[in-house]
Amino acid sequence: MKEQTVDRRVRKTKSQLRSCLSILLETKKIQNITVKELAQMADINRGTFYLHYKDVYDLLEHIQKDLLTDFEAILTNIAPETDNLLPFVEALFDFIYQNRDMSKIFLHDDLDAGFSTEIRNKLRECVFNKYKTFIKQKNMPYFELYYDFILSGTLGLLVRWVNSEFEMSPHELSLLTISFIKSGLTNIIE
Repeated sequence: MKEQTVDRRVRKTKSQLRSCLSILLETKKIQNITVKELAQMADINRGTFYLHYKDVYDLLEHIQKDLLTDFEAILTNIAPETDNLLPFVEALFDFIYQNRDMSKIFLHDDLDAGFSTEIRNKLRECVFNKYKTFIKQKNMPYFELYYDFILSGTLGLLVRWVNSEFEMSPHELSLLTISFIKSGLTNIIE
Protein backbone atom coordinates (compact mmCIF):
# COMPACT_ATOMS: atom_id res chain seq x y z
CA MET A 1 0.00 0.00 0.00
CA LYS A 2 2.76 2.44 0.94
CA GLU A 3 4.69 1.62 -2.26
CA GLN A 4 1.74 2.72 -4.42
CA THR A 5 1.49 5.99 -2.50
CA VAL A 6 5.19 6.70 -3.01
CA ASP A 7 4.94 5.83 -6.70
CA ARG A 8 1.96 8.14 -7.07
CA ARG A 9 3.83 10.98 -5.36
CA VAL A 10 6.90 10.43 -7.50
CA ARG A 11 4.77 10.40 -10.66
CA LYS A 12 3.04 13.58 -9.52
CA THR A 13 6.35 15.30 -8.78
CA LYS A 14 7.81 14.30 -12.14
CA SER A 15 4.63 15.41 -13.90
CA GLN A 16 4.78 18.78 -12.15
CA LEU A 17 8.42 19.23 -13.12
CA ARG A 18 7.66 18.35 -16.74
CA SER A 19 4.78 20.80 -16.82
CA CYS A 20 6.82 23.58 -15.24
CA LEU A 21 9.75 22.95 -17.56
CA SER A 22 7.50 23.15 -20.62
CA ILE A 23 6.05 26.45 -19.38
CA LEU A 24 9.50 27.90 -18.73
CA LEU A 25 10.79 26.70 -22.11
CA GLU A 26 8.11 28.76 -23.84
CA THR A 27 9.85 31.94 -22.70
CA LYS A 28 13.42 30.93 -21.81
CA LYS A 29 16.26 28.91 -23.21
CA ILE A 30 17.17 25.73 -21.32
CA GLN A 31 20.53 27.17 -20.23
CA ASN A 32 18.72 30.05 -18.51
CA ILE A 33 16.46 27.84 -16.39
CA THR A 34 17.67 27.09 -12.89
CA VAL A 35 16.80 24.20 -10.62
CA LYS A 36 15.80 26.76 -7.99
CA GLU A 37 13.15 28.44 -10.16
CA LEU A 38 11.92 25.10 -11.49
CA ALA A 39 11.56 23.70 -7.96
CA GLN A 40 9.81 26.85 -6.75
CA MET A 41 7.40 26.77 -9.66
CA ALA A 42 6.66 23.06 -9.07
CA ASP A 43 6.24 23.78 -5.34
CA ILE A 44 8.89 21.28 -4.29
CA ASN A 45 12.22 21.77 -2.60
CA ARG A 46 15.47 21.48 -4.50
CA GLY A 47 16.40 18.35 -2.56
CA THR A 48 13.35 16.60 -4.00
CA PHE A 49 14.41 17.67 -7.49
CA TYR A 50 17.90 16.25 -6.91
CA LEU A 51 16.45 12.93 -5.74
CA HIS A 52 15.28 12.39 -9.31
CA TYR A 53 17.56 14.45 -11.58
CA LYS A 54 21.11 15.80 -11.68
CA ASP A 55 20.14 19.10 -13.27
CA VAL A 56 17.66 20.69 -15.69
CA TYR A 57 19.35 19.03 -18.67
CA ASP A 58 18.95 15.63 -17.00
CA LEU A 59 15.24 16.33 -16.50
CA LEU A 60 14.90 17.23 -20.18
CA GLU A 61 16.79 14.08 -21.17
CA HIS A 62 14.46 11.93 -19.06
CA ILE A 63 11.42 13.59 -20.63
CA GLN A 64 12.85 12.92 -24.08
CA LYS A 65 13.55 9.27 -23.24
CA ASP A 66 10.00 8.83 -21.95
CA LEU A 67 8.57 10.46 -25.07
CA LEU A 68 10.73 8.31 -27.32
CA THR A 69 9.69 5.14 -25.48
CA ASP A 70 6.01 6.08 -25.80
CA PHE A 71 6.51 7.01 -29.46
CA GLU A 72 8.18 3.67 -30.21
CA ALA A 73 5.32 1.82 -28.47
CA ILE A 74 2.79 3.61 -30.65
CA LEU A 75 4.76 2.84 -33.80
CA THR A 76 5.06 -0.81 -32.80
CA ASN A 77 1.33 -1.14 -32.16
CA ILE A 78 0.20 0.41 -35.43
CA ALA A 79 -0.61 -2.36 -37.86
CA PRO A 80 0.18 -1.58 -41.49
CA GLU A 81 -2.89 -1.12 -43.63
CA THR A 82 -2.01 -0.62 -47.25
CA ASP A 83 -5.36 0.88 -48.19
CA ASN A 84 -5.91 3.07 -45.17
CA LEU A 85 -3.24 5.31 -43.68
CA LEU A 86 -5.71 7.07 -41.39
CA PRO A 87 -5.16 4.90 -38.28
CA PHE A 88 -1.40 5.36 -38.64
CA VAL A 89 -1.53 9.14 -39.08
CA GLU A 90 -4.21 9.59 -36.44
CA ALA A 91 -2.22 7.60 -33.86
CA LEU A 92 0.78 9.86 -34.46
CA PHE A 93 -1.31 13.03 -34.19
CA ASP A 94 -2.99 11.73 -31.03
CA PHE A 95 0.47 11.19 -29.56
CA ILE A 96 1.45 14.76 -30.37
CA TYR A 97 -1.81 16.07 -28.93
CA GLN A 98 -1.49 14.02 -25.73
CA ASN A 99 2.03 15.43 -25.31
CA ARG A 100 1.18 18.93 -26.47
CA ASP A 101 3.16 20.56 -23.66
CA MET A 102 6.41 19.21 -25.06
CA SER A 103 5.24 19.10 -28.68
CA LYS A 104 4.98 22.89 -28.61
CA ILE A 105 8.61 23.10 -27.56
CA PHE A 106 10.08 20.48 -29.87
CA LEU A 107 8.15 21.55 -32.97
CA HIS A 108 9.09 25.23 -32.55
CA ASP A 109 12.56 25.19 -31.20
CA ASP A 110 15.78 23.44 -32.06
CA LEU A 111 16.03 22.59 -28.37
CA ASP A 112 17.72 19.33 -29.20
CA ALA A 113 18.28 18.54 -32.86
CA GLY A 114 19.47 15.05 -31.90
CA PHE A 115 16.11 14.25 -30.31
CA SER A 116 14.22 15.55 -33.34
CA THR A 117 16.44 13.47 -35.63
CA GLU A 118 15.91 10.38 -33.48
CA ILE A 119 12.11 10.79 -33.66
CA ARG A 120 12.27 11.22 -37.44
CA ASN A 121 14.52 8.18 -37.81
CA LYS A 122 12.16 6.02 -35.72
CA LEU A 123 9.23 7.16 -37.84
CA ARG A 124 11.12 6.53 -41.07
CA GLU A 125 12.19 3.06 -39.91
CA CYS A 126 8.61 2.22 -38.98
CA VAL A 127 7.13 3.43 -42.27
CA PHE A 128 9.72 1.64 -44.37
CA ASN A 129 9.49 -1.60 -42.37
CA LYS A 130 5.69 -1.72 -42.13
CA TYR A 131 5.02 -0.69 -45.71
CA LYS A 132 7.96 -2.22 -47.60
CA THR A 133 5.81 -5.01 -49.08
CA PHE A 134 3.25 -2.48 -50.27
CA ILE A 135 5.99 -0.27 -51.72
CA LYS A 136 7.45 -3.22 -53.64
CA GLN A 137 4.04 -4.33 -54.88
CA LYS A 138 3.23 -0.87 -56.18
CA ASN A 139 6.69 -0.52 -57.76
CA MET A 140 7.43 2.85 -56.19
CA PRO A 141 11.09 3.56 -57.04
CA TYR A 142 11.00 7.12 -55.69
CA PHE A 143 9.24 6.31 -52.44
CA GLU A 144 12.07 7.70 -50.29
CA LEU A 145 11.82 11.09 -52.02
CA TYR A 146 8.03 11.01 -51.75
CA TYR A 147 8.32 10.12 -48.06
CA ASP A 148 10.69 13.05 -47.39
CA PHE A 149 8.34 15.40 -49.24
CA ILE A 150 5.30 14.17 -47.28
CA LEU A 151 7.16 14.32 -43.95
CA SER A 152 8.23 17.93 -44.54
CA GLY A 153 4.69 18.95 -45.45
CA THR A 154 3.24 17.10 -42.48
CA LEU A 155 5.69 18.78 -40.11
CA GLY A 156 4.57 22.12 -41.55
CA LEU A 157 0.95 21.18 -40.82
CA LEU A 158 1.90 20.15 -37.28
CA VAL A 159 3.65 23.46 -36.58
CA ARG A 160 0.61 25.33 -37.86
CA TRP A 161 -1.62 23.12 -35.69
CA VAL A 162 0.47 23.91 -32.61
CA ASN A 163 0.40 27.64 -33.45
CA SER A 164 -3.40 27.49 -33.66
CA GLU A 165 -3.47 25.99 -30.15
CA PHE A 166 -4.76 22.70 -31.61
CA GLU A 167 -7.95 24.20 -33.03
CA MET A 168 -8.62 21.01 -34.99
CA SER A 169 -8.95 17.60 -33.41
CA PRO A 170 -6.27 15.00 -34.18
CA HIS A 171 -8.89 13.15 -36.25
CA GLU A 172 -9.78 16.22 -38.33
CA LEU A 173 -6.12 17.00 -38.98
CA SER A 174 -5.48 13.36 -39.86
CA LEU A 175 -8.27 13.40 -42.46
CA LEU A 176 -6.90 16.62 -43.95
CA THR A 177 -3.36 15.24 -44.02
CA ILE A 178 -4.47 12.02 -45.73
CA SER A 179 -6.38 14.09 -48.26
CA PHE A 180 -3.23 16.11 -49.02
CA ILE A 181 -1.09 12.96 -49.25
CA LYS A 182 -3.48 11.23 -51.63
CA SER A 183 -4.62 14.16 -53.74
CA GLY A 184 -2.06 16.91 -53.28
CA LEU A 185 -3.33 20.21 -54.61
CA THR A 186 -5.82 18.56 -56.97
CA ASN A 187 -8.74 18.93 -54.54
CA ILE A 188 -7.86 22.55 -53.72
CA ILE A 189 -7.32 23.75 -57.30
CA GLU A 190 -10.41 22.20 -58.85
